[in-house]
Amino acid sequence: EGKRVLWIGCPGVAVAEADRASLTEALVHYSAVPVFLEPETQKVFYTDFCRAFLWPVFHNVIKAGAYSHSAWRAYCTVNRQFADKVVEVYEPSDLIWAHDYHLLLLPSFLLRRHRTAHIGLFLHSPFPASDVFRSVAVREELLRAMLHADMVGFLLFEYTRNFLTSCKRLLGLEHEFKSGGFLGVDFGGRHVIVQVSTFGVSPSLLENHLPDRLAPPAAASTRDELKDLRAELDAPAASPRRLLAGVDYLDRFKGVQLKLLAWEAMLAAYPRYRAGHTLVQVMVASRNQVKLVADARDVRADIETIVRRIRASYPGALHYAEVERLSLAARMQLWQMSDVIVYSTVREAVNAHPLEYVVARAAGKLPAGVAVLSEFSGFSRVLNGSLVMNPFSTEAVMGALETALEMPPAEKEARARKDLAHIRANTAEDWARRFLTDLKSMQRKKEDHWMAVGFGLASFRMVGMGADFKPLDTQQVLLSYRAAAQRVVLLDWGGTLTPADTGFYDVREEGKYEVPSSVLTTLRQLCADPLNHVMVISGLGRDTVDAAFGSVPGLSLAVEHGFHYRIKSGPWQQLLPGVNTSWREVAEAVMAVYTTRTLGAYMQKKGSSMSWNFSSADPEFGALQARELQYQLQAALEGAPVVVRVGKGYVEACPKGIDKGVMAERFVGLVADAARRGRPAEPLQFVLCVGDDSSDELMFAALQK
Repeated sequence: EGKRVLWIGCPGVAVAEADRASLTEALVHYSAVPVFLEPETQKVFYTDFCRAFLWPVFHNVIKAGAYSHSAWRAYCTVNRQFADKVVEVYEPSDLIWAHDYHLLLLPSFLLRRHRTAHIGLFLHSPFPASDVFRSVAVREELLRAMLHADMVGFLLFEYTRNFLTSCKRLLGLEHEFKSGGFLGVDFGGRHVIVQVSTFGVSPSLLENHLPDRLAPPAAASTRDELKDLRAELDAPAASPRRLLAGVDYLDRFKGVQLKLLAWEAMLAAYPRYRAGHTLVQVMVASRNQVKLVADARDVRADIETIVRRIRASYPGALHYAEVERLSLAARMQLWQMSDVIVYSTVREAVNAHPLEYVVARAAGKLPAGVAVLSEFSGFSRVLNGSLVMNPFSTEAVMGALETALEMPPAEKEARARKDLAHIRANTAEDWARRFLTDLKSMQRKKEDHWMAVGFGLASFRMVGMGADFKPLDTQQVLLSYRAAAQRVVLLDWGGTLTPADTGFYDVREEGKYEVPSSVLTTLRQLCADPLNHVMVISGLGRDTVDAAFGSVPGLSLAVEHGFHYRIKSGPWQQLLPGVNTSWREVAEAVMAVYTTRTLGAYMQKKGSSMSWNFSSADPEFGALQARELQYQLQAALEGAPVVVRVGKGYVEACPKGIDKGVMAERFVGLVADAARRGRPAEPLQFVLCVGDDSSDELMFAALQK
C-alpha cells in the first residue's frame, strides 16, 4: 500500500500503430505499461528462440541445430525494448523485478543506462545442468547478463546449484554462503545474491472458485467443461468409481505416456483395480500450445496409441479428453471429485495443481486425498505429504499408485494437514514479499563506486570499486612528479608494460620475443633523468628479463619476484643471500604426481618458485586436488624456508621472505638511503607503483605501510 507498482509487458495481441497511444493511456488505470513488438519480431523471439531453443535447454534437452543467430538477435532486440520502456518510467528509488528466461538479458541492458539500478531476476523454469548449459552458443552472454542483477532467484536448490556450477565452470566465479541463508557470487567486485524461494498459491482466491461459491452462470459454464466426464460417471450402467486425475499440457516433458503405461501395467497386474477405478487424464492442447511445442503432434500420437489400447482392454478404466483450456473452477471441481492426483513429469519447475488439490479438498470439507508426484516436479520437494516416485520406473509408479489407493484415512489426513500448513504459510503473496524485501534490504549502490568495462553482452560488466577505492588522479601525479627531488617508479612487466599470457604459453619466454620499441623508448626517457629511479619487477628468470630490458641504460631490474635484483648497471644480487633452494626438487616431485593425476594441470618453474597450475582442469576436481597438494607440500617441506600459497587456479611454493612487496621495500629503502647521504633526513616525495595482478598487490600493500 502506498507504493507505486507498474507492470511492464506485452499486450499479447497485435495492436495497430494507430491504436497504441490510446491503449497505452487506457492501461494507465491498471498501472500497466505496454511494450509493443512487431509481429515478426515477437514470433521469432518467443517461438523460435524462447520456446524452440531456450525452453528445451533449460529442461536439460539439447537439440542440434535449434540455435539460430537471427532468433538470438530478435531476443536481444526484445530485451532492449523492454529496457527502454523500463528506463522511461524508472525512478531512482524503484526496485526492478524481471521474470523468467524470456528476459535474461534485461539486467545487463538496464545497468548500462542506470549503474545504481536495483534489479532482481527470478527464474520460473528449471536451470539446466552445467554440461547442458555449456552447449548454448551464447552461454556467456546469458550468464553474464543474469549476473548483472543484484539478486537472482530460483525455485529449488537444484537449479541454484546448476547455476552456481555454470558460473564456476564457464566464468571461473566462486560462490560462498552469506549471512541470512543466502548464497553469493562475486562478479567484478559486485556481490550478487542468489536466493532459493519456492512460491505458492493464494488459498483465498482458490476458494472463490469452488463449485458452491460460483455465480449461476459461472457454475453452468464449469459443469459444461466437465460434461463428458459427468455423463460417463452418471451413466445408468456405471458403478461408483474412485477417480485418479491429472491435467497436463500437450508436452513431452509432462511424461503423460509414462503415466499411462504405468496405469496399463497396473490394470494388467492387479485385476481388482479394473472395476471401480478410473484414471481421468485431461490434455490441454490449445492451437497455440500445439504450435509452440515442436513435437506436440508426435506426443499426441504416442498418447492416443496407449489410450486406444487401454480402452480396448479395460473399458471404463480410463477417461481421456483433449481440450483447448480448462478453467480454474473446472479444475477445482475435478479435484473435489478425485481421490488421487497423478503427475509423472520428467522435468518441471512450476505446476500448482497439487497445491490446488490440497486446498480444494480441505476447503470443501472433503476427506483428504493423495498426491502422487514425480520426483522431477518442483513441488514434490515442497509437499512432504505427497508420494514421490520415479516416473521412468513403471514399478515405482505402480507402487505409489497402489499405496495411494490403499492408504488408511488417518494417514491421508495427517499428510494433507502437513501440506495444507505449508501452503497457507507460503502463499504467492508471501513469496513476492520475501523476494522484494530481500532485494530492498541490499545495500544501495552509489554511482561513483562502479565502472563500466567491456563491450557487447559477452564482455560488458559493471566493476565494483568498493567504498574506499580512490581512482588515480593523473593531474596530481604530474604535479607531484614535477615537484619531487627524487622519484621512484616501480613497474610490473607482463600485463602492465606489455600484454602477456602467463598461463601455459607465455610469449615472453620465446627466444625471438622483443619488447615493443615504444615501451623501451619511454623507459629510456625516464631513466635518462637523474632524479628518476626506475625498476621493472618480474616473476620470470634473469636471462629472459635481462634480454628484454638490458639495453635500457640506468634501468634497475628484479627477477623471480625479487630473488635476484640489479640496481641500474650494478652487479646482480640476492634479496636474501644464501637461501637454500634444495627444496625445489622435493616440490617438483610432489607436483609431478598431482599433474599426472589431474587432467589439464601442469607445472611451471618461475625462477626460485614452483607453481602447479590447474586453471585448465575440471574446476571442482582441480580445486580438490589443489587443496590436497597444498597439504602434501606443507608436510613434505616442513622445516624448509618455504611458503605454500594457493591462488586462483594455482598452487605455488616459493622461498619465505621473497616477493614483490619485499623487493619494492628494499628498492625504495636503497634510494632513500642514497638520497639522504650528507643531507638532512627527508622522506621520498614521489613513489609510483604500477601492476595488474594479485602478485602486484604485495607491492601496493608494502608501500602503503
